[in-house]
Amino acid sequence: MERIMVKLLTRWMITAMLFALPSMTRAQDFLSTRTVTFNKSGKGSSFKASVEFPTEGDARVVSSVMKWIGFVLDTETDFKRDYQRMLQASCDTFTMSGQGGDRSIVIERSYEDANCVTFESMVTDKGSETWRWADCASFSKRDGHRIRLDEIFRCDISDIQQLMWAYRGDLPMSVDSPEELVPVNAGFIDGWVIVIGQAHHYTGAPYRLRYEEIDSYLHTGDGGYY
Repeated sequence: MERIMVKLLTRWMITAMLFALPSMTRAQDFLSTRTVTFNKSGKGSSFKASVEFPTEGDARVVSSVMKWIGFVLDTETDFKRDYQRMLQASCDTFTMSGQGGDRSIVIERSYEDANCVTFESMVTDKGSETWRWADCASFSKRDGHRIRLDEIFRCDISDIQQLMWAYRGDLPMSVDSPEELVPVNAGFIDGWVIVIGQAHHYTGAPYRLRYEEIDSYLHTGDGGYY
């Protein structure tokens, strides 16, 4: 009887492990992150940042995200996960520029699924005027590359311009017609496609396009969109 119970228990454990493997694999595919903050004030200027750094996950994805974060922070990424030092270097770059004023940087993961992970950023510079630079970067889980505009949209640039114009919302326009808009990058978040273009007092402005309303303009893949 004892042997039968042992066999049954062993079979149950094996079955449970087999069922758990897919979910374990899916969990491992998602990034682990850590949010790091930094604040410093000086004569005539201040710098503050809140950055969600990828800490674990596919090495190619983590590497691409870190390079993009370095680009947003205007600093190098080879700090061996010394995130505070990386933010200090970004602060030093801003301070040495001599432009003064206040800089605020926010970088956070805003979406992730089995196919891609998206990080958004907003850099705000306040002085005599306020300027903003937004970006939305989606990275492929296949090889880690940043997903390009032409990998998201299957239409002409003129169609993307029309969509940006239709979904411009409250963004202050610096142009008078959709033909003057310049779509630079795009990324996925939950329910939306964010296209980065220009606007008044923005060096990069986020145009929020409703996903379900523009699906006919998007590429489809084996598992759905992208």
